[in-house]
Amino acid sequence: MVGYDAAIGLAYPEEEQKRLTAIRVTSGGTANLKKEQIASLDSVIRRLELDTERKRVQFRPGFEAFAACHQLADWEGWYSPHDEATYLQVLQKIRKEDIVLDIGAGDLRLALRMAEQAQRVYAVEVNPLVVGAALQTIGFHLPRNVQVVCANALDFSLPAGITVGVLLMRHCWHFGRYFDRLCAAGCRRLLTNVRWKDGVEEIDLTAPRLPFEQVLDGWYACRCGTVGYVGSGACVDALPVEVALCPACLPKPEEGAIGL
Repeated sequence: MVGYDAAIGLAYPEEEQKRLTAIRVTSGGTANLKKEQIASLDSVIRRLELDTERKRVQFRPGFEAFAACHQLADWEGWYSPHDEATYLQVLQKIRKEDIVLDIGAGDLRLALRMAEQAQRVYAVEVNPLVVGAALQTIGFHLPRNVQVVCANALDFSLPAGITVGVLLMRHCWHFGRYFDRLCAAGCRRLLTNVRWKDGVEEIDLTAPRLPFEQVLDGWYACRCGTVGYVGSGACVDALPVEVALCPACLPKPEEGAIGL
């Protein structure tokens, strides 16, 4: 059985509706109102998770032409949610003073959670069907400090004051362009899983980057998104070195570098 939450305009399983009703009955004062809002937001996020999987809107006819128009290669334009561990790694690094740019925000589930911790979140998603369905589910529950933009993040004029970019994509062919645009906008940090494909790294966008030729033995990570190892293998346990220009940035990669 399902209940209907008139405050949000969503249908819920009966047990969830009873829980929300109990919260409202016992609420009193600003503190309890805040608790009710958090509980309702949690319910909206759960509904987003269910709706995204159920609707699978990006698989509708016309997507291939849309992806070609936006120069999205392979699976780059397909929104696919990440696991909870990945989201938690991002949330642990969001500060209350942060102004966040969420690139490829998808169904906005992460943007809503970051908004609870950050000063402001700009959520940019290129697929109108994905973000449109999400906004319909969220309804009037969209927080004031979340601004949703349906646009290609490569074309979108970045707002002033962004402190951290979030880029979670399993397939990303434009990492270098995102990286350069964030740097040009004065952004200081980038949280991403694009380069290493394992967990979320925090990139200091203000840190100096070495010329690739100075990496004699060890791992490197480039602003273009390429990571690899050069040398004899004597320093496999060392931390990667940030470089500004690697062989993958050049028309013909040099021999001796193994890209991942």
